[in-house]
Amino acid sequence: MTRRAGGVITQETRRPVGPGLVVHNDFSEIFSERVGSLVPTPRDLRPCPMSRAIGSVVSVSVNPRLQLSRSSRRLLAAVTLVALVGVSCSNDLNDSSQTTLAGTPTLPAATTPAAATTTAVAAAAGPDIVGVVVSSVVFTELAGLALDAGLVDTLRGGPFTVFAPTDDAFAKLPVDVLHAVQDDPKLLARVLTYHVVPGIVKLADLKPGQLKTVSGDELTITKDADATYVNGNAIAAPDVTASNGVIHVMGDVLVPPLGDIIDVATSLPGFETLAKLVTAAKLVDTLKGDGPFTVFAPTDAALGKLPKDIVKALTDDPKLLAKVLTYHVVPGKLNTSDLPEGPLKTVEGDDLTITKVDGVTYVNGNPIVVGNVQATNGVIHVLGDALVPPLGDIIDVATSLPGFETLAKLVTDAKLIDTLKGDGPFTVFAPVDAAFKAVDAATLTKVQGDPKLLAKVLTYHVVAGKLTTADLKDGKLETVSGVDLTITHDDQGQVLIDGHPVAVSNVQATNGIIQVMGDVLIPQ
Repeated sequence: MTRRAGGVITQETRRPVGPGLVVHNDFSEIFSERVGSLVPTPRDLRPCPMSRAIGSVVSVSVNPRLQLSRSSRRLLAAVTLVALVGVSCSNDLNDSSQTTLAGTPTLPAATTPAAATTTAVAAAAGPDIVGVVVSSVVFTELAGLALDAGLVDTLRGGPFTVFAPTDDAFAKLPVDVLHAVQDDPKLLARVLTYHVVPGIVKLADLKPGQLKTVSGDELTITKDADATYVNGNAIAAPDVTASNGVIHVMGDVLVPPLGDIIDVATSLPGFETLAKLVTAAKLVDTLKGDGPFTVFAPTDAALGKLPKDIVKALTDDPKLLAKVLTYHVVPGKLNTSDLPEGPLKTVEGDDLTITKVDGVTYVNGNPIVVGNVQATNGVIHVLGDALVPPLGDIIDVATSLPGFETLAKLVTDAKLIDTLKGDGPFTVFAPVDAAFKAVDAATLTKVQGDPKLLAKVLTYHVVAGKLTTADLKDGKLETVSGVDLTITHDDQGQVLIDGHPVAVSNVQATNGIIQVMGDVLIPQ
């Protein structure tokens, strides 16, 4: 499955979360009108008798890498939910109903296809919450998890208000975190019931403040002129009506507070490296304190992008390690909806830069992968990249961090030190030592022996202005050498410079920014 989260897209192996059901009927057509682009147009509209449901409108996704016991459980879940679809269709989905949205005209009532008139059973009410979820093509993950958690019968009671994450919302979660939730029935039930509120609370009735969930935890509702937010996550489509409640469609999964920030980092997989570094820097007691804190938490994969020499330098220097880690921490509890665009002062003392583009929040140009993970003493925003504070100007960074010795020597030979210590700002695409070692020896010798050619090659790695990866758009980019670089993105969203990926993004400097490269860029 391709995972999309802000600007980060990774190809990962995912176990089926739900049985992968796709059900087409009249209600799904109405539902697609309600949530707009969130819902794909159904391939066809079919009647709902069980004989057709099994053969034509249900697909079961099975990952062959799963253990037999898990595959068997998923198959059973699929069969059970097929039966549920049959019940929902006969009792709910073919009934006359209206789906309304505050501020918009009432949508047409659902009608039974002519081919299904002999099997349809009329009822007084429309589909219940389970019927709505099962009938939609965007809630297959939620349907499967609800079945796994044994919550189907509960959700047919009510009335309830459900903040329902779409399949794309679940796809944002790191795979290890999603698996951990799947494999712990109690945790799964708690996470799902954190999305459910007793009673019917339509958009117009959602007031800023706290809202008690069925899990016993509280959601935080905020509003601005354009949107309503739940724990800082915008409601994508409100007021999808059901016979026993209302559904608000969410583009993000809501994560209940599983303890303080340290508890969350140590109980959820994917943050083992961060937890070890926090322990090494003796920051555990601080982050278990009252706070509140906002933590921009890099995953293991994010920290794994850093060159090993840099990680070793950090772990060998407790003061430097503490500086880097506290650069990821901001005083106060700021959900993504609360993060102001512009500078944001960290506990370390330097500023982060917050930008927002097309609904994605960026921290120093790095997108937040999963936002608003709640903790009892703050909130965590998951990052796919580590944040590196400004350790001085561009030359200071290149000489203080290991891995850039060759670059520093060549910059000295080309007499570019004073230029790159100037006000700038500059964006430097900085090759690591290993990149220079990969260059043909004869070519490297030729470049080193010709001062003009050396200066041309080095200034081909420098662009005027401070450009984060979020600022790098496809096209040409003029360098200080006068020759253009070519910026592209691959199908995973990775930024490519002349076809070479940025290895570590957005290393801050007082006079610009460094994009770490695993390859030397050669001008044509």
